[in-house]
Amino acid sequence: MAILGYARVSTQGQVLDIQELQLRAAGCARIYSEKQSGVNDQRPVLRRLLHDVQSGDIVIFAALDRLTRGGPYKTLQVLQQITSRGATYKSLAEPWADTTNDLGEVIVALVGYIARKTREDIIRRTTAGRERALAQGVKFGRKPKLGPVERLEALTRLQQGESPMSIALAFKVSRTTISRLIDK
Repeated sequence: MAILGYARVSTQGQVLDIQELQLRAAGCARIYSEKQSGVNDQRPVLRRLLHDVQSGDIVIFAALDRLTRGGPYKTLQVLQQITSRGATYKSLAEPWADTTNDLGEVIVALVGYIARKTREDIIRRTTAGRERALAQGVKFGRKPKLGPVERLEALTRLQQGESPMSIALAFKVSRTTISRLIDK
């Protein structure tokens, strides 16, 4: 059994000292530290920690927001990766996020259920809103770079043999934009 720590700050200008001191005081034998945005799901040091953690290990972090900034659902995904390896975890800032004891496991399971239900509600509401907007004629996606008159003129110029590149330069758009007109 090992006690592993995880420390993270978002930018190179920030320091990890305070988190690392807290983790050492909590008994961490090894600390995984990185300077990466918590929104990034592909952080190399976090991935290494999740790969290295073994059954019986305890993973400690200063606060849940150090683990991820992806909201409760992403946080629970990372925590689930830890527990799926047979390890437990503990947040120093959130005493309820502690699976090293039975009560903590129950509370984390409840929080996980609430996060999952919240995510389902968000998906349901956004789907209903999107369907309502479509029914009202709202168009989704980016606005076309060329209006209907410009598209017609560009197609006419193409039919007259002008190159897609010269038309793109004339309209100040990419050659791809003009090529898409041909595909349509």
